[in-house]
Amino acid sequence: MLKKIFRTLIINLTIFTALLLIIIIGKGIIDKYINKKLIANTYQTFSEIEKEKIQKNEKEDKIASIESSRDDILGIIKIEDIDFEGIIYEGTTQDILKIGVGHFEDTPNFDGNVCLAAHNTNRFWAKLKNLKNGSKIVYTSYLGKREYEVFSSKQIEETDLTSLENTEENIITLITCVKGQKEKRLCVQAREI
Repeated sequence: MLKKIFRTLIINLTIFTALLLIIIIGKGIIDKYINKKLIANTYQTFSEIEKEKIQKNEKEDKIASIESSRDDILGIIKIEDIDFEGIIYEGTTQDILKIGVGHFEDTPNFDGNVCLAAHNTNRFWAKLKNLKNGSKIVYTSYLGKREYEVFSSKQIEETDLTSLENTEENIITLITCVKGQKEKRLCVQAREI
């Protein structure tokens, strides 16, 4: 009798574990699919804005109104060396960083030092530490597209905000946490090429 109860318990535990794994894996697949669709739609929207600018021969920047079920989308960042492509949202609140890359609100959107942050997780920037000098970063926004080349990767203190200061040259600054070191941040900087 005890053997039968134990066997039933093991079977139920196995079924529960399998269902839990299916749910977790399924959620990951659905999240990736939704993210890819959102990225594709954002590229399309930016393309339409560019066509509209050309057709109207406007020289001033036009801010796009992008419909999203989440927050305002600023752009897309692509880093091939770490196989990352993600949506950039305005702001760096925890709610924003849960869904994508955040843009530091007090930094430029295009010209100067564009500063971004994301969580150090497999979904976002866990591999950011693997970037080397010369790695390429592509930033696409409603203002245009820029390519950058990494020139600096270093750990900074959580309170060190000097990397967020604006610059004359066009650079992009990427900030993420350092695993196991709550007071440290990884800061990667790249300049326009």
